[in-house]
Amino acid sequence: MESINGNSNQIDKTRESIKKLIEDYKIELETLSRMINIDYNWLKDYMDGKRNLNEFYSNAIDSIKNNKELVGNPKCPEPSSLSNKIYILSEGISSINEDERVKGIIDGLIIDFGIRYDTLAMYSGIVLEDVQNFMKDTNSITYENKYKLAVASLFLHFLVNGNKSALG
Repeated sequence: MESINGNSNQIDKTRESIKKLIEDYKIELETLSRMINIDYNWLKDYMDGKRNLNEFYSNAIDSIKNNKELVGNPKCPEPSSLSNKIYILSEGISSINEDERVKGIIDGLIIDFGIRYDTLAMYSGIVLEDVQNFMKDTNSITYENKYKLAVASLFLHFLVNGNKSALG
């Protein structure tokens, strides 16, 4: 049985979560490989029990020691990335309400790119006070303005993170 630092239970949970995504959310393995940026063949082999998560850790450790990009598989994520993404896709999305998701995206735009509330207000076509109020209390603005803010924030998020599909 495979183990990561003696924790084979985490491996079982990761495989179980992937199975849940396939069965409950109807996400095909090829789609999942694109979503989490892992080579499809590696992921298929992992699900078939031919590969294990130790490879992620070995590649990461080798890369750190040799001060270079991940060795072996260029689509091999950092060690905790696979489990975190799989967990969020299978459990976490439904546990975070929509308003909190939008707030998280806005926080990311502010922290990562220095985008300001007044910039978001202009892109959203709403007043600055509505953005500020939303960030304090998500129920303090109209649904129409929430929608405008959410769409503008999501578009900016995808645009600045290089997702070409955001452009239509």
